[in-house]
Amino acid sequence: MDQSKRKDLKIAFSMTFMQFGWSVWMIGIVLLLFITLQVFTDFQVILNNEEVAFQGFIHFIENPFKIFMLVVGILSVPKFLSWFVKTGVTRKDYFTGTAVAAAALSAIFMVIAVIVAGIEQLIAPVEFVTYLGEDASWFLIFVVYTLNIFVYYLAGWLIGAGYYRFGGWGLLLYIAGALGLIFMMDLLWTNQLETPLHASENMPIFISFSATVILIGISLWVIRMSTKRVRVKL
Repeated sequence: MDQSKRKDLKIAFSMTFMQFGWSVWMIGIVLLLFITLQVFTDFQVILNNEEVAFQGFIHFIENPFKIFMLVVGILSVPKFLSWFVKTGVTRKDYFTGTAVAAAALSAIFMVIAVIVAGIEQLIAPVEFVTYLGEDASWFLIFVVYTLNIFVYYLAGWLIGAGYYRFGGWGLLLYIAGALGLIFMMDLLWTNQLETPLHASENMPIFISFSATVILIGISLWVIRMSTKRVRVKL
């Protein structure tokens, strides 16, 4: 293993450890809120004056995970790029390490969610329903949710890279790109958007996976090109 790869792994480990540390308070608060709602609302929540069946911890924590990853992704460029470059790390090492850390963090989050959901099913089983359907396997849920969370990190990373490289105009342009990325993921997976183009109910899952991989590849390429020769603010 050459020196460059060792730096990649060190950066990935450092960023995963640090960013997971930031998330501990968020996971703790959401878990406490989840338990409180179960105790005091009899597994139901009230939204828009209608009672909606409570769909389990994975469904409950999905949006907090996404918001957290979006925010951390935005911060990843101004906070980590300058800091790593000051220590002699190349932009390429930073890019690779950050991408690996984001993927690792997404997987760790879903491991935690699956463990808590499994305990929940043992103690107080609920009707476990996700946008993948009632019969979706836990493995499929793990993979798809991990990909969705990872993409939210990429959306935030895009915004941070655009602002760092191009300033205000870059911020506006890259926010539009990030929103487009999130829109496409909702279109492919969550079945929550009502648009003329929406077809996820009948869309083969391999198409959703293939399109997601392409979107991830394009996003990583744009981020890499945006940070490849960016002037680092020391």
